[in-house]
Amino acid sequence: MPSTTVVASISTVVSALVSASRAVILVALLSPFTTGFAEAQRFEAVGTVGGQFNGSIDFSTALFHGLDIQNSVSRGLGISFEPQTHTAVEFMWTYNNLDAVTQLASGRSGKLFSLDSNQYFGNVLFHFATREKRLRPYALVGVGASDIAPVRNGVTGDTTLAFALGAGVKYNFSHRFGLRFQTRWFPTYFASTNAGYWCNAAWGGCWAVGQIHYLQAVDTTLGLTFRF
Repeated sequence: MPSTTVVASISTVVSALVSASRAVILVALLSPFTTGFAEAQRFEAVGTVGGQFNGSIDFSTALFHGLDIQNSVSRGLGISFEPQTHTAVEFMWTYNNLDAVTQLASGRSGKLFSLDSNQYFGNVLFHFATREKRLRPYALVGVGASDIAPVRNGVTGDTTLAFALGAGVKYNFSHRFGLRFQTRWFPTYFASTNAGYWCNAAWGGCWAVGQIHYLQAVDTTLGLTFRF
């Protein structure tokens, strides 16, 4: 019999996929009101679900060595416009809930708190096939912001700069609907100092002069697309 954790994870993935699919279907139901754009099919809505694989944030304090950010399920919604045959501009929102585990100087570790992560990205997609093709590989470049907030009373979050590089493939199985598979790397910038110390209680203490800190992350997603 599967453990409670496994059942909960499966339930989370299914719920996220259903929610994303509902959002895409809603756009499909509204498509009769956008007949001017329907023939060109330059717009595309997508709902995604997948896995996010995270690194750690290294500290230089007497108490903390760093935070390990645990892997998680991600959910996203996006809309894109294709002004040219091979190029599209996109806005994508992605959400996930992350567990932060401390790396103590004593060698012990434990969960510190959970993090709500909302990512807002503007992406440019470069397609290697025209809109008429069923299979459309693409490359992605994006820039945006990650809003990360600890789920803990008295601890505030932060909104930080992030960029992304990725690649994927779209498969259009009908005139309107298709699937989108994508892998993306997006490091999130946290701190840089020029003099003295930079301190942030949310992330465990203070950093020495001149240090730059990034949270490395990779996500792999599967999405349902609707073209209009």
